[in-house]
Amino acid sequence: MSSEELEAMRDEQEKNMPETVYIQRLMRTSDSAGGWSEAWQTVATTQGRVAAARGRELELGSKLTSAVTYTVTLPHDAVVEQTDQLQINGQQYQVLAILNRSEKTALRVICEKIE
Repeated sequence: MSSEELEAMRDEQEKNMPETVYIQRLMRTSDSAGGWSEAWQTVATTQGRVAAARGRELELGSKLTSAVTYTVTLPHDAVVEQTDQLQINGQQYQVLAILNRSEKTALRVICEKIE
């Protein structure tokens, strides 16, 4: 695939990213007393698309609970770390996996809603 073809595919992907996505990272701030506090801070804002990917069952306590994972599609050059969370339409999503592919036209991140 030529670089022009790849760029055209990336442009087409980005046309289909209607949501504003806030990439958030847990940051430590000194409390001036020798300790620190932690808070999620937005480190980048980008466009994206979120879609329910699949359901799965988890055992929580002694009960089976269904959980839905989501695929969040971001521009190919977005920087997301495994420990980040995403905020989309006021909903928080925990990053579970980052799908890295060669010649990627977009970055796909598997997430779970934080209730």
